[in-house]
Amino acid sequence: MSISQNVVVPALAGRTDVKVSLSELQSCGVSRLVADNPMLRILRVDHASVACDARNLLDLAMKDKSVRSVVVELANHAFVAYMLKEGVTSFVHHSFIGKLWQRVKDGPCEVDRHDLVYSVDEPLAGLATTRLVVVFSSMAGKIRTSSLMRHFEQNFATIQKYLPAGTAVLRIADFGGVVGGYYMNTLGLPETENHVQGLIADVAGRFRVDSRDVVLYGASKGGSAALYHGLLGNYPVVAADPILADEYYIRTFNDSHFTVGVFPEDKKTKFGRLAASTDLDRLPPIAILCSKRSPQYPYVMETLGEPMRSHVAFFDSRHAGIKTHPDVSPKTLNLAVMLLNMQFYRLPIAGGMHVVDEVSYQEDSGSRAI
Repeated sequence: MSISQNVVVPALAGRTDVKVSLSELQSCGVSRLVADNPMLRILRVDHASVACDARNLLDLAMKDKSVRSVVVELANHAFVAYMLKEGVTSFVHHSFIGKLWQRVKDGPCEVDRHDLVYSVDEPLAGLATTRLVVVFSSMAGKIRTSSLMRHFEQNFATIQKYLPAGTAVLRIADFGGVVGGYYMNTLGLPETENHVQGLIADVAGRFRVDSRDVVLYGASKGGSAALYHGLLGNYPVVAADPILADEYYIRTFNDSHFTVGVFPEDKKTKFGRLAASTDLDRLPPIAILCSKRSPQYPYVMETLGEPMRSHVAFFDSRHAGIKTHPDVSPKTLNLAVMLLNMQFYRLPIAGGMHVVDEVSYQEDSGSRAI
């Protein structure tokens, strides 16, 4: 008799920690299991019979549409994978992450009133905080790891060393979705945008930092978040090759970012609407690092559109080391540092397109290329 025939769900009703097999969960459906267990906080899904222990449910979802639908439905009920052990992938409800995650229990992270996980690095050398940089995470290097750190990639770990004295660093974990929610509203966490805006304002207020001295920075997914929240909250922005449309990753990489069925609307529509509705007279200083060598370039240009595009400062890097999207951020880090400092020192950054790193190579007789 299957789970849908009243064997498993009634027996587990009211539980906070439930273990089911993948086949039982597929038969029952996530929605029913959650409805019958309103206090459910840990869900352990046993898939050992369909895959070796080295593969978690997120890996299986990339090859099996029925498994993908389970993972997406779990995300839409605010459950995220946090552990793989002996063929069992365990999921935790967003509201319980702070009680489970060692980075919160032992530091350095905190949880705010909306269950956002974040960390604050105060200025070096014990200086008072006069500025704040918000660093939004890119997709994790191991994008489908079972660790919760896939939602909290620590990009540019040494950023403070290159910024003005008195700069604190705020980092926010990107929960929502399967591998990240771009710090935007998802079906599972529909108030993320308001909560992120609130946290930035709260931390800035804690240190009495003026909003003009709060700069948002990120690369790739983090660049999307920096640009979106900069427009939303009127903060200065430095964004490296932001992803402003889902199409490329859906078409080319089988939706490796798990965006289909997770968001109330696609990013291209969302960014296009925000750009069109933004008052250009109050547009914050925005610098976008990009490259025609990246497949994201046409999406950035098209999605922002005119007249927004002419008011934003674009830096098109022709660096020879840029072959595709993931290369843009590391190969333009020097530019990012320059622009972050210009933002903090409130130096004007001219709008429009700026072509950079267009290096000429030449041969000298008897010498190597320079």
